[in-house]
Amino acid sequence: MNIKRIFLFSLLWVQFMIVCAQMTFTLEGITYGDVAERDSKGFTTVTLPAGTDLSGLITAVAVDGFPVDAAAVTPNPTTTKLNYGELKVFTYNNKAYGFRFEEDVWFCGVFFSDCHINQGSGHDGTSASDMTTIMNHIINMGKDPNYTPTFTAAPNLVPKTSIIFCTGDIDQDKGNDNNDGKHTAFLNCTAEIAKSAGIPFIFIAGNHDISPDYWSDGSKGVTYGGSGGSNADDKTISAITENNSYWNNAGVFDENIQYFTGGSGAWQPKHFTFKFKDVRFYCSNCYWFQKPYNKPGLLSSATYYAPDGIISALNTFVESHTDEASVWMQHYPWLAGSDCNRWWLDQNESGNYITSSNSSSYGSSTSGIAYNDATSANTLKKDPLSAIMMKAAGKVDGEVQHFSGHYHRFYEATYTSTVNGDNKVHDYTVAAPGNTGQAKNAFVVLFKRGEGVKEVVQFQF
Repeated sequence: MNIKRIFLFSLLWVQFMIVCAQMTFTLEGITYGDVAERDSKGFTTVTLPAGTDLSGLITAVAVDGFPVDAAAVTPNPTTTKLNYGELKVFTYNNKAYGFRFEEDVWFCGVFFSDCHINQGSGHDGTSASDMTTIMNHIINMGKDPNYTPTFTAAPNLVPKTSIIFCTGDIDQDKGNDNNDGKHTAFLNCTAEIAKSAGIPFIFIAGNHDISPDYWSDGSKGVTYGGSGGSNADDKTISAITENNSYWNNAGVFDENIQYFTGGSGAWQPKHFTFKFKDVRFYCSNCYWFQKPYNKPGLLSSATYYAPDGIISALNTFVESHTDEASVWMQHYPWLAGSDCNRWWLDQNESGNYITSSNSSSYGSSTSGIAYNDATSANTLKKDPLSAIMMKAAGKVDGEVQHFSGHYHRFYEATYTSTVNGDNKVHDYTVAAPGNTGQAKNAFVVLFKRGEGVKEVVQFQF
């Protein structure tokens, strides 16, 4: 909550109960939904919205639910000076009540990926019921101690979930979970739960959600009609953009979601960006170099185009937002997986891919790239993208902070550009929640307003 909002609520006196303590306060200008509280080691930590003025904050006191004279409490809570981070002990009738007030300059995001809702063996699929349970535990972070991590960077913080991300491969191939292609099962056990809780949920597409160049069986990804064709890609992008529109209309972002497209009029993967709690998020469907295409006809194949216009639009945007702390994500990891480089080259297991009809600075129009060629993947795509990402603020120890999926297992590594050794991307690859060895796991990320990522922990929900 910013200072302006505090001022607007300054006439409101709303009492909230500190559940784990018997002493409670009425706080001026603060509603219960704006605070978080947790009993810890004999005292209660109260996390207040950023910008809250502690002077005159406590206006009334109750013990065991009954109002008491604040002057009978030592020291008087309505007149004593409060400081953020300081343990303050109040005594009433020879019983002590400890409180620590923290400013919510922090916020938490949860990242999961590769749910493959209801998808069969070989994909680490998660059942809709299990995903519903996971989402509810994520929503209740900070309320249920069994699903509340702690952070070294802010040990007294009560970490509530502020935003949730899924980095692709959301359900059965092409949204066929309910035979409607609309990703209904995935949305019901993730997005709808988040909407009910009022917590923003953002998801991006993976290679199982929008067509890769080639499927594993050697067939082309975009075909005419059917659940495996461009119509399914339309439904995936529609699901993403409709979800984005919901949160835009909810007014939860500092700056609403906007999209990066190549401007060619072809089908676009529609990568996007938005600003939340003074941090810029860059979100790529599958990966930034996914090729746009003109749809195939009954008697004609799809025509693919180089992604250069998209990358150019991204670069122009970043250059005008270099002072913003930035966090990045795409489905494909930077280093996780022995076949990582072929993903970046649009290749399937046999090295098949489709060249673009126009020239490209990023290898999309180049035929004959060797299978899983690390040099080509680096010089054509990873190095240029890392150079763009490095222009924005929010790096940790000089490294861009990035989140990915696809690999189905946790992996953490730093990619160093082969052109400029100062360009580094620290990639956190999150495990699939249906992976038996790392089931129901996610990354919980501690962010600081205006600064970006401060700490990342693995946590099981």
